[in-house]
Amino acid sequence: MVDLPKIHSPYQRDLDEAVLSVVHSGGYIGGAVLHEFESKASTYLGAPVIGVGNGTDALQIALMALDIKVGDEVIVPAFTYAASAEVIGLLGAVAVWCDVNESTFTIDPNSVKSVLSDKTAAIIAVHLYGQCADIEALENSAPGIPIVEDTAQAFGASFTEGKYVGRYAGTVGALGTFSFFPTKNLGALGDGGAISTTNSMLLAKVKSIASHGQSKKYHHDQLGVNSRLDPIQAAALCIKLDHLPLALTAKVGIAEQYLSAFESLNGVELPIKESFSNHTYHQFTLRIPNGKRDGFATFMNERGVATMIYYPIPLHKQKAYAHFEPRTSLSVSESLSNCVISIPVHEALEPIEVLAIQTAVTTFFS
Repeated sequence: MVDLPKIHSPYQRDLDEAVLSVVHSGGYIGGAVLHEFESKASTYLGAPVIGVGNGTDALQIALMALDIKVGDEVIVPAFTYAASAEVIGLLGAVAVWCDVNESTFTIDPNSVKSVLSDKTAAIIAVHLYGQCADIEALENSAPGIPIVEDTAQAFGASFTEGKYVGRYAGTVGALGTFSFFPTKNLGALGDGGAISTTNSMLLAKVKSIASHGQSKKYHHDQLGVNSRLDPIQAAALCIKLDHLPLALTAKVGIAEQYLSAFESLNGVELPIKESFSNHTYHQFTLRIPNGKRDGFATFMNERGVATMIYYPIPLHKQKAYAHFEPRTSLSVSESLSNCVISIPVHEALEPIEVLAIQTAVTTFFS
């Protein structure tokens, strides 16, 4: 699905030098390299950024900054990765499932509205597969409820119309969270994450919580955690952030080739781009209904093309979250889990590889 050595090859020497510089410096916690990345990411996104250990930590710290307590309800899509709900349970809060949009896979504001209660304390809006969720519509459906943007899969996605036109995903809610897992749009060489907010009070709170709840060294004002983006990852991310615009352009170009090649095929439904958002195509996700998905996966594998199912089991059907009972229909989440499948779309794919993928898909549906 992703060939990281091939992706890194054009700037591998720069990566090596950046990482070795940290290794030889002896400064392995915090320091100038981390501040440089936070500054570069803040400039790119147009909002302050704090580096943390990983994307899951970012979500948990964001909820802690919002004072989510035991018994509070946090609305989260049933169709997403487990981390989005995991942090709710870890804080003793209640995950309240909502459904997603069938064509774009992102959170459905109408479903959110149907599960609001006087205990609703936050909403986690996941920008799934690389494009923005409809934050403006979500705000209208749940006025006054703080929104945490889970932007793990959409670093670089932006709003193209409406209230937030020109703003990046992860910068318009109460807080935005990011993952730098190696396969993400902006990926580190290991784990990494970040939190963004334009609210200065929340920003100070996030910074404190991520550092054991300290306001200054040995002064612990609140319950915190230990979550740091280490300088080696920050150094690599500084290099990779410089190459991100070209990488996203390449991914979009490949996706557009797929869309053109597949538009006349029967038996497959293509990803839809919303009018209010661009699409960074973190994943290029097809919908193959009528029980034909597994046959498609086998067919592609036999032709040397990787596929992946994100996500085969909706969260409300996972054993770990069975105690969070659904309050509304999650039929779209359940349907998607049975028909979605993603094909390679990474920026280092060569034209001959893109053509081979297109040919395999077209052959199957012909």
